[in-house]
Amino acid sequence: MSTKLTYTDREIVDGILANDERIIQHFFFRECKPLFAYIVHSIFDGHVERNELINELFLYLKHDDWYKVRQFDYRSKLITWISVVAIRFFQKKRALMIDSDPIETLYDQNTFLQETGVIQDNGMDVRKAIDKMPNERYKYVIVELELKEREPEELAKEMNITIDNLYNIRRRARLQLKTIMVRKEDYYD
Repeated sequence: MSTKLTYTDREIVDGILANDERIIQHFFFRECKPLFAYIVHSIFDGHVERNELINELFLYLKHDDWYKVRQFDYRSKLITWISVVAIRFFQKKRALMIDSDPIETLYDQNTFLQETGVIQDNGMDVRKAIDKMPNERYKYVIVELELKEREPEELAKEMNITIDNLYNIRRRARLQLKTIMVRKEDYYD
């Protein structure tokens, strides 16, 4: 079975509307790869991961039976249209993140220590491991959900994301934390 390397805009739109997994994967993960690289670095300064953005945009476009995609009228290239839609969407999302400031105020170190104490896992200080996580949103989600035991619905609303995306972020955050904790030598300064 051969995989088609290129699709027309109409084939892509029809495939997306039909939930064709092959076309959705091709479009979002291949054709939009440079777009998401631009958004990661230009809008979010590298503090989010591409898959997180793809998931957010996919859920936004899928909302209301692909209403936004149905608005595409073929007067431009699909990639041009999706670039405008995605950049506007993520600029608004970034502005909301800045307004609510969840990244910059992750936690006060003293409050964190008072609330959680020194948490040890096989001799490693989990707090240090969390501090070494490169993704600030992942840190925030781990602290809020795992250590402070906040309700996921409340946190998703605060972060202006869907609950499904919050669970995806938490899963990736746990994997990142686990990877960091395996490399114990990175923690002893």
